[in-house]
Amino acid sequence: MTKFVGIDVRGEICPVPVTKAVDAMKVAAEGEAIDVLTDHPTALVTVPNQAVRMGWDVNIKKVGPAEWLIHLERSATEQSMENEV
Repeated sequence: MTKFVGIDVRGEICPVPVTKAVDAMKVAAEGEAIDVLTDHPTALVTVPNQAVRMGWDVNIKKVGPAEWLIHLERSATEQSMENEV
């Protein structure tokens, strides 16, 4: 069962959304997913770009007139590489 960590960065501008997302990705337990709630359009580029660099899959969903949910999960490739080590 996937556990979710929620990060609400509404009202925050860069670099806060990406910094908080990166911090969460660094400490996420295996099988944990991260949901970043933002109203800052720039975060729709910075957070996904950094997440992909760190081996996470990204899905963005518009949840309000000017709000988005960025869903982050470790990619299957990243998980299998960790299991081999």
